[in-house]
Amino acid sequence: MKLPGRKRKPAPRPSAQPGAQPGPKGPGPRVRKLEDEVATMRRKIAALEQEVQETRQLNKRLAEITDVVAEVLLPAEQRDEERLRAILQKYDAAL
Repeated sequence: MKLPGRKRKPAPRPSAQPGAQPGPKGPGPRVRKLEDEVATMRRKIAALEQEVQETRQLNKRLAEITDVVAEVLLPAEQRDEERLRAILQKYDAAL
């Protein structure tokens, strides 16, 4: 609702950030620095994702070895030879 006699003030224009000097020369040094930081972070994230994947594979491998050791350590009368053979075959195939 408009009130008589009152004019709306125009919205203030956003001012340029210091260091960001767009123009024919390209982005300012602040923008370039931020772009470099973003690129560095992306590389670090990619490396960390790779390390997490390797850790997952090692943990899976450790769990498989633990299963083999647990089965082998059981007394002979409690050991399930068929299960032990299957676990060892799976372990050998993974090598």
